[in-house]
Amino acid sequence: MRLTQFTDYSLRVLMFVGRENGRVCTMGEIAAFYGISKEHLRKIIHRMARLGYLESARGKGGGIRLGRAPDRIQIGELLVAMERDSSIVDCEALACTLARGCSLKLALDRASRAFVDSLNCTTLADLLGDRRLKSRLRRID
Repeated sequence: MRLTQFTDYSLRVLMFVGRENGRVCTMGEIAAFYGISKEHLRKIIHRMARLGYLESARGKGGGIRLGRAPDRIQIGELLVAMERDSSIVDCEALACTLARGCSLKLALDRASRAFVDSLNCTTLADLLGDRRLKSRLRRID
């Protein structure tokens, strides 16, 4: 399974904001750190705020911070929320004559669920606790 760029950036935003321990971050900081377009980032942040992963406020003193504690953000849950379609193969788009009750599709769906379940064993807090990641996510002053 390959994640979309939208979901990849969503994970990056969470890691950036999560390392700040409640400090309000700006979209400009995040965009500069990762080299992401502000317009693309705006869509990501809006969706994540709507889903409760982030809190955002506009205007002077506004910005972004986590909407939940890092230990309450499961990575698999986030992937499912951010990906439009998490199926490994789209049998309907392929117009496959075997689509109904196909054992291959069932096996791939089971594997996809196992992938998400495995990622749900990891929280944002787990990612932020990694020393290597911490050294790369140094605070921008």
